[in-house]
Amino acid sequence: MNSPSTPHGSAPYGAAPSGNAPRGNAPRGNAPRGTALRGVGPVGPAGLTGHDGPSWAPPRPAAPEAPPLPTAVSAADGNSGGEAGGGGGRDGRRPTSAPAAPHRLPLPRRLWSLLPVAGLLACAGLGFHRVFGPGPLLPVLAVAVPVPMALAAGLFLVQSRRERSAPLWPSLVLGVVVWLVAVRVMLFRAAAGGLTSGGAVPEIWSALLDSPHAILTTILPAPPDPDFLVLPHAVLWPAALAATELALRTRSPLLPALPPVLAFGFPLVLGVSGPGSNTLPAAGLVACGALLVLLRSRAARRGTVRTLSAGLPLVAVLALAAALLGPRLPGLASREPWDPRQDVHPPTVHPQSTSPLDQVAAWSQHPQTRLFTARSTAADRNWRLAVLDRYDGVKWTSGAELARSGGRVPPSRGTDPGRRERVEQRVHIQNLPGIWLPAVDRPSSLKITSRGDNSDDGHGSSGGEGDDGEARELAVDPASGVLALGEGGPTGTRVNSGLSYTTVSQAPVFDAERLKYAPVPDGTAYTSLPRTDAEGEPIEAVETFSKLAATATAGSSYPYEQAHKLAAWLREHYRFDPKAVPGHGYRNLEFFLTTGKHGTSEQFAASFAVLARTLGLPTRVAVGFRADGSGTRGADRESGSGKGTEQFTGRDALAWPEVRFKGVGWVPFYPTPGQASRDGSSVPPAGQPKEREKADRDIAEQPRPSVPPAQQDDDKSRGDQAADGGEGLPAWVYAPSAAVLLLLAYGGWAAWAPYRTRRRRRRARDPGQRVLGAWQQIVDRLTEIGLPATSAHTATEVAAFGVGRIGGSSSEQLPALARLVNEVGYGGRTPDEATADAAWRHCDAIEEVVARTVPRRERVKRALRPRTLLRHSRSGAHR
Repeated sequence: MNSPSTPHGSAPYGAAPSGNAPRGNAPRGNAPRGTALRGVGPVGPAGLTGHDGPSWAPPRPAAPEAPPLPTAVSAADGNSGGEAGGGGGRDGRRPTSAPAAPHRLPLPRRLWSLLPVAGLLACAGLGFHRVFGPGPLLPVLAVAVPVPMALAAGLFLVQSRRERSAPLWPSLVLGVVVWLVAVRVMLFRAAAGGLTSGGAVPEIWSALLDSPHAILTTILPAPPDPDFLVLPHAVLWPAALAATELALRTRSPLLPALPPVLAFGFPLVLGVSGPGSNTLPAAGLVACGALLVLLRSRAARRGTVRTLSAGLPLVAVLALAAALLGPRLPGLASREPWDPRQDVHPPTVHPQSTSPLDQVAAWSQHPQTRLFTARSTAADRNWRLAVLDRYDGVKWTSGAELARSGGRVPPSRGTDPGRRERVEQRVHIQNLPGIWLPAVDRPSSLKITSRGDNSDDGHGSSGGEGDDGEARELAVDPASGVLALGEGGPTGTRVNSGLSYTTVSQAPVFDAERLKYAPVPDGTAYTSLPRTDAEGEPIEAVETFSKLAATATAGSSYPYEQAHKLAAWLREHYRFDPKAVPGHGYRNLEFFLTTGKHGTSEQFAASFAVLARTLGLPTRVAVGFRADGSGTRGADRESGSGKGTEQFTGRDALAWPEVRFKGVGWVPFYPTPGQASRDGSSVPPAGQPKEREKADRDIAEQPRPSVPPAQQDDDKSRGDQAADGGEGLPAWVYAPSAAVLLLLAYGGWAAWAPYRTRRRRRRARDPGQRVLGAWQQIVDRLTEIGLPATSAHTATEVAAFGVGRIGGSSSEQLPALARLVNEVGYGGRTPDEATADAAWRHCDAIEEVVARTVPRRERVKRALRPRTLLRHSRSGAHR
């Protein structure tokens, strides 16, 4: 016996095809001639058969003089798009069915679909959290998402009630006007004029055009200024308006998700170098997109609540898979995303401020001058103010290229010193001149808590802002990590007097084992020295420096050993003198090294940097303040800053050199000797932490091999990396991931197979096959409520079971439909399109009743059974 889902010509459930039926056997599914069924015409006189089929079936051949009586399709099978089909016409000919109306979503389902649309827009907006941070972004989302959605939906509903098509232009025009009002109220309150006068519109337009370039030239997160926040407003507002209009005016399940997805592309591109990750917003987009398709698909006709309860687990699985597996897909985990900042060249801004190295001698000669107070979680960490990496033979200057920042300092690229220590600091500027802000090592973030009034302790500001109307911008040098605020001014200008801020640093803890054989990077950026004068003659001082450096580092083989011996040689042969003559030009350093042999930390740091460059070591000079206990204590009582607050004065000023090692970064050295003790005993170098002193001693005392084990270390590191899975996932993750993927694939197939089978049956090109497909779909549903799963039932028996088990108006057409199935499958009759559509409408009604009868858990268990999937696979294969 073949299943009713067999090709055209097969008899359903016990009835054989007409060509293969045993002679003398009639199909048991045919009802008796005298049986009166709903939708079946009366039996005429002998030899003249009336319309004895279902209401949607075509009439049997009859005599021309006795046409069948017309019958109307029951209300349950009606369609708002036109007639679903009928019996024979009054002239006895087969009627021509009207074309079916296009599928259109009911208004309640379109309104329900606005919820996932709002979720899509919210996820797209949350993608900007890498550009601005969540704090400034939430007020933008609270306005730019719901307001345009409410505006578009309200206009659509008002115009729809007037029973006419809603035009689009009122929504567009009103949306632009309302956006201008909202942006002016939220961001540009101080704009000149108003909307009526047009004063704010040019300012908003100019800020919108400049915002992409401003964001690309700013260290993220960007400041929450109106010139920046206008961009997410302008991206989300039209996306919300377009998505709402598409959800209300179209029937496509996925088209309303296009504007939010396009809007999500903006933060993806602009926030590549920002903090955090967009994995969760992307997973939210996937979840809301799946929910949108679920609500707008044909499956939702069974009821919104029922559709959501059945589909939400699948949506959750898709979102979880996107969040966990998306970033780890092959080719994406180890690939650096394209950053448009690499192609954008911001205007170079060099600091216009006096070199802090020139001020070290002045601070040393005025040791009681109060510069700033600070509170730190690491009391032995030095404070760095500025970094000077360029030397022209006269003075050290900063090559910093300052970029605007919202408070974040990007990490140094290509370096990893190993273990780090988190150091939190609170700083209050008193009389510290210049634009530079002190912090421990390279900070990672900074937050200004008070901008002050440019005065402190009775000292007024001699320059700087002078006007609170012009806010100072925080700037960061990405290469060195130094902080600056303001644009500089004349020597001694207290630009930031009264400023208070908090900062967090990830101070490196250097490993002696790693530094021992660390090489220096290639290149001449930090090793070049002027070797000829203006007339092209060699400078004799450079030759002197080379000889002294060779003498100081005699017997050393590796870069760190050279730097360590050079610092020790300077501390041993020269003396610290805070009253020494300042200067760090060639002539000053030559006099210091060959004749004077005493100076401030300015000469010690500058001499080390110059001598090391003659050896090929990349160096720079850092200026800051030591935190070794030599500062003036007692700031707690005087300033009321709280426990742990330290007062920094001119006596704490210190300059030290730094050497760059490949893969490690900049490592400080301390050639300046400490204050000489009265008994002549040795004292630690000025500014050197105790742990660093111990590491240097271990390196100096440990015997060294003749050949560094560089190749061995490289092989070991590569082996460790391979054991850990390289840049991808560890090996043990792949087996559970494969199992999860298989389970997800099985669950997805179990959810898709019934839909695919039903879709193939309903979209068959032959109307007869569509009728048989509707009947097979009904048989599958009746099996869920007790019909034995066997092919021995006749169509009449299946119909009788359905009428007895379901009852009500939904089962009244089953006997007539069974007769039509036998006529199509056994008698070779060909129904029209309207008849097939009516059969499927009756199938929909049966499926709704079964869905209400069978518990959801039982339906899920039945769908996950392998034999259920096998039956659907065979059904698709036999199509």
